[in-house]
Amino acid sequence: MSEKLEKYKRGEMPLPEKQLAWLVYGAGFENVGKDGKPVWCPLREPTENEILCRVDAVGLCLSDIKIINQGSSHPRLRGRDLQKDPTVLGHECCVTVVKAGARWKDKFSRGDRFIVQADIYFKGLGYAFGYLIPGGLEQYCYLDERVLDGDEGCYLLPVQPDTGYSQSALSEPWACVEMSYNLEIPFVPGRTLVVTNAPPQWLEKYPEAEVVSEDLARLPEGNFDIIVLCRPKPKVVEQLANRLNKNGIMYLLGAPAETGAASLDIGRIHYENIRFLGGGDDPESVHKANARHDLLPQGVALFIGAGGPMGQMHVQRAIEIPCGARRVVVTDLDPSRLEHIQKRFGGLARVKGVDLHLLCPKDFASTQAMNEKIRELAPNGYNDICVLAPVPALVTQAMEWAADNALVNVFAGIPIGNPAPIPIQDICRGIKIIGSSGSRIRDLQKILSMVEAGHLNTDLSVAAIGGLNSAREGLEAVKSGRFPGKIVIYPQFPELPLMPLEEIPKRIPQVAAKLGPDGEWTKKAEEALLELYL
Repeated sequence: MSEKLEKYKRGEMPLPEKQLAWLVYGAGFENVGKDGKPVWCPLREPTENEILCRVDAVGLCLSDIKIINQGSSHPRLRGRDLQKDPTVLGHECCVTVVKAGARWKDKFSRGDRFIVQADIYFKGLGYAFGYLIPGGLEQYCYLDERVLDGDEGCYLLPVQPDTGYSQSALSEPWACVEMSYNLEIPFVPGRTLVVTNAPPQWLEKYPEAEVVSEDLARLPEGNFDIIVLCRPKPKVVEQLANRLNKNGIMYLLGAPAETGAASLDIGRIHYENIRFLGGGDDPESVHKANARHDLLPQGVALFIGAGGPMGQMHVQRAIEIPCGARRVVVTDLDPSRLEHIQKRFGGLARVKGVDLHLLCPKDFASTQAMNEKIRELAPNGYNDICVLAPVPALVTQAMEWAADNALVNVFAGIPIGNPAPIPIQDICRGIKIIGSSGSRIRDLQKILSMVEAGHLNTDLSVAAIGGLNSAREGLEAVKSGRFPGKIVIYPQFPELPLMPLEEIPKRIPQVAAKLGPDGEWTKKAEEALLELYL
């Protein structure tokens, strides 16, 4: 490593008088920057309540596209007038401290490295990084007490000096994947409704529970945190599902009195954390039967529509973690994305002893033929199914393919208000439908610790790199699905063109020599890039 690169890593390079930033002035790509280019902004001294950080690497995300599409109407911007007060996208970010204001001089020093936990809460309000707090698609960023002393403490997680910048930045999207496998359902009583003609003995634990008969006579007003249905019927499940509060749980006890499908809002499962559990005779036995929230060790897992960047993370995790699946089946409409998965993870699967199958509709004579193949690969059903395409009907299909006591993970961001018919007899055989959005600090901490211990290689997710000037092109590529994996932007090198990893050998051979054996991005390749552009 050269002296210049060591100095750069320590944050000792001289600071410029101005910096480039992709300011967002409203909805539409025409409002990202000015005339298709980033904007020059003065680089001021941090106030006493701020720290000034150099942005080292940023991953581009589909969530950034949602802001571009919605502008000031995006829920996380709370109506902010972007024309008068623009923001900066980029929440998958790693930074290096270069200056600290007076309040923070004892806590932050030049050269300290961090990743940013994007979901930030300060005095009860959300101030997400890359949304209300300007994010990483700029060369430097200012962070104040909302980030440094928020409701959960500091939202910066320290990074070891020898961890790669790309490795660090991509811990954030990986944390969203990790959270979806850590959705424990606590048995905590809230406002409870019990629907039964014969209240069982366990009801004594909930003296405040409101009890109604199966014909729903005298149904109370308002919503509930817990709803218990004894011997459920589809229409009753459907009617009462709309009465669940956010984070609410519905227990289906015993075999259904009538089989059939209930129309359930899949978007609420993903965004509002509502849950439907079954498979026992009382809520405690149901909860215990459905206590699993991660992949079944040595089980069979199906990933539907998993060719995109986040889907590939799920697939990599299933193969790479010590307690992963013994067989992993992946579907996607795009054969080139499946080829990319084979190239990136085929060798890893062989090393780990995982039976990897990639299925594309184009390879089958009909949809029925492909569905038969999916069933053939798990004759007793799949223990885990992850739905990564935002299509409610795929959740219904997943229930059919799921084994008893399986987990169906609705990871795709299906908007609230999109129902799907869910057979209640499948819920009653123990299938649990889960979903999540975003991540928590502990998920990010877990991923970063796995990366720094060498147990997870987040760089396998990288499909393309670029400098700050190419960030808008990169965002357009995210929207169109141009690359099969993540795009990483290096803000300190604006002139670095956007390029897929496959083009690096022709365009920057000095860096290509440090790529992995299958052409994957590595920390050594990143250091070669830094040496070249510094």
